[in-house]
Amino acid sequence: MTGLAVLLATVGAADLSPRGKHLVAAVTAVALPLALGAQWHTIWLALLCFVVAVIWIDAADQHRPAGIIVLGVSATGLLISSAGDITGEAPVAGWYRELPVAGLAGVPLDHAALALGVLLFLATAANVVVRHALNATGPQVLAEENSLKGGRLLGPLERWLVFAFALSGHLGALGALVAAKGILRFPEISRDRPDGMRAEYVLVGSFVSWSLALLFVPLL
Repeated sequence: MTGLAVLLATVGAADLSPRGKHLVAAVTAVALPLALGAQWHTIWLALLCFVVAVIWIDAADQHRPAGIIVLGVSATGLLISSAGDITGEAPVAGWYRELPVAGLAGVPLDHAALALGVLLFLATAANVVVRHALNATGPQVLAEENSLKGGRLLGPLERWLVFAFALSGHLGALGALVAAKGILRFPEISRDRPDGMRAEYVLVGSFVSWSLALLFVPLL
């Protein structure tokens, strides 16, 4: 599980950086495994995460889905094989146990690391997945992004809230969030053209975004 955490954190941190993405990816891919107790024989994990992040960055710049495919395959492989799990004594273990956060009591360090990786990935990297889904639906649907602004900013906040509510079991709050999204978007959708592109943009974007936020919850 720690291998998946490092992979998601590397891609997410690199995508968050406005510049020097490759450097951020390299630092994260090395520093996070060491903080979680990785030994030198697991250096391959840092190399894998860095390579995946580089492919992700370059593919996103060229609007190609290669980064999503490589990330999906790598994440699935790490999760199924558990080859990237870090079992050494983590240098941050003592600091983590002393954190004055009641909600973290009893939460294993590897679960906390995975949650951090998911949060970083859901920030802006997930927007890349949403945009490819919209483009696959039709370029004319993706074009609605210019008239319905705010998705890139609200998307990460919405995904974080969906992830947090689902993880904590607050399904009522999750339902209220979904309902609020519909209410807030209704005035824009009500002015939709006969082709229904605005509604399709909101529906596809929302469902893909929520699915990404919920995808990792069963692992935690």
